[in-house]
Amino acid sequence: MKSVHFVGVSGIGVSAVARISIDSGLTVSGSADIENEQTESLKKAGLTFYLGHKAEQIEKPDLVVRSAAVPEQNPEILEAIQKKIPVCLYSEYLAMLMSKKKGIAVAGTHGKTSTTALLATILACADFEPTVVCGGVMQNFSSNAVYGQGDYFVSEACEYNRSFLDLKKWAGIVTNIEPDHLDYYRDINDIKDAFSEFLKTADHEGFSVVNGDDKNVREILERLSGQRIYTVGLTESSRYRIVNIDSNRGIYSFQIEENGKKVMELHLTVPGGYNCMNAALSAVLALKIGVEGSTIERAMRSFKGTRRRMECLGEVAGKHVYIDYAHHPTEIGLTLGALREMYPSKKIAVVFQPHQYSRTAVLFQDFVKELLRPDAVILMEIYRQRDSDTCIKAVKSIDLYKELRKAGKTNVACAREVEEIIKNLDRLIDKNFVIVFMGAGDVDDTARAYVRSIIKRGGRWILR
Repeated sequence: MKSVHFVGVSGIGVSAVARISIDSGLTVSGSADIENEQTESLKKAGLTFYLGHKAEQIEKPDLVVRSAAVPEQNPEILEAIQKKIPVCLYSEYLAMLMSKKKGIAVAGTHGKTSTTALLATILACADFEPTVVCGGVMQNFSSNAVYGQGDYFVSEACEYNRSFLDLKKWAGIVTNIEPDHLDYYRDINDIKDAFSEFLKTADHEGFSVVNGDDKNVREILERLSGQRIYTVGLTESSRYRIVNIDSNRGIYSFQIEENGKKVMELHLTVPGGYNCMNAALSAVLALKIGVEGSTIERAMRSFKGTRRRMECLGEVAGKHVYIDYAHHPTEIGLTLGALREMYPSKKIAVVFQPHQYSRTAVLFQDFVKELLRPDAVILMEIYRQRDSDTCIKAVKSIDLYKELRKAGKTNVACAREVEEIIKNLDRLIDKNFVIVFMGAGDVDDTARAYVRSIIKRGGRWILR
């Protein structure tokens, strides 16, 4: 194969495999409805980019790869089929790439992006030269993809549509299992079935490292036999135990023990107690493939985090501004908990963009419960992705607003446009606030617009 065309190349996953394809020497083209940071970076690397979708943009590539978000009736897909050019999904193409190396797939409802980035940092620090596909921009590499000459291919593995079962993996990680993607899965039992299959499909010579504290993970482990699975957790039942946890304003350190014997001591650089599990899972996997404990410890100290995962933009007019990808109630709760630890004397304001109408409707009361916790809340309209017209009619952000007001929350607003959001922030908060912009859509653009508005009005911007 000499050339490949990507439909939906602006997406975080598709753009990553497009980058690896370019770096491996293929001729690469792609199309998308929007231009963004990913498409700009790819164009500089050699991508022929088309804004919008037209049949004539399909010349004669050897393969066409489409994002799961791209419908089968897309004109470029139809043109490829007419020209008898093979078409495959992103997950199938990723599987092709992984099959050429020892694939390591990182799965879980929460934390898989950070865990992927942590593992990539460890393997790079150990001079393993991994190839990496990540669902976020890894600050250590300034990219969501790394093309390496080593034996290992590390990839984030999304459970939506059971696409993670396509991956040809030698080893795997499962961070946790919770209800999500309920526009596809029937219920939590359906999700657990999928994760059970994920663990079964590891290479017979490979292994998996899993969160032994997670009740849903423990339940599926009872179904499995013949797989090499290493559990990591706080409980005594886990093979590798997280012990002697210490926190300094939300930044954690801890030790990992095996059979009561200290294996390593890790000092994290990113906030949040939940990152102890992410770090421990990546550390144990690295240990099992031969990375020295001292190297893992050094790599953890060098980890710079991942964009939009508790990313501090800086400080403006006395207020710290963060961006976070939290779009599930559990993630919102964990992020708020981390901020409370970091800023015990500050109030917290959340600008939240719900992600998917279907997720918002199914987990509505859980969202209300978590959004009652911050001191001020501004709700953006729900970001549409894969939502049917029926789902869109079922719920709006104003419904969350009304429910929060009904529960007694007064410091809350609903806003659509950036200017309206900025006005509400000016109205609702003072200098004693930390602001976090949350969501998996384009809420980070809103965060940066807010910062620009403060600077334009003479506010001092301090980078962190």
